[in-house]
Amino acid sequence: MKQALLPLSILTLLSGCASMSPDECKTADWYQVGYQDGQQGKNPNIINDYSKDCAEAGVTADHARWKEGFTKGTILYCSPDNGYQVGLAGKEYYGVCDSKQFVDNYQLGHQQYQVQQRLQEIDNQISVIDGQLSNKPDKDTADRLREQRKALTEERADLLRPDINFNLHF
Repeated sequence: MKQALLPLSILTLLSGCASMSPDECKTADWYQVGYQDGQQGKNPNIINDYSKDCAEAGVTADHARWKEGFTKGTILYCSPDNGYQVGLAGKEYYGVCDSKQFVDNYQLGHQQYQVQQRLQEIDNQISVIDGQLSNKPDKDTADRLREQRKALTEERADLLRPDINFNLHF
């Protein structure tokens, strides 16, 4: 039974690599495809993947209609508030926005995302150290683990401490 599932699993994984199926190519509304891609902030080079996939199906991607839709879709994507959300979610940004506010907010969100990722790493490392300490290691190992734990705890506290900037103008 397991041997029968392996080829099916591989086929499923390989089909996930295609950006568009032959049926999708044949029925695509290129404006709508571009609009959705723009609204999601996808890499604008994805049209090249569509073109390649669709050429294999004997369909020519309409680059002009896709670009028109993509440009309209990015209007929604490029809102400044969305920039923060995109960064906070850890999503990649492909430079599709002209808005400096979007980019600034994306960077703030992405910094917060990185802090959250590091906090998770620290928590995991502390948990591992606590597990090792519960096994009653020898004195030198225990001392080294306590020092590592202390450094991680201090880093964690630093990451959680808010940055306060004062801009005083007289």
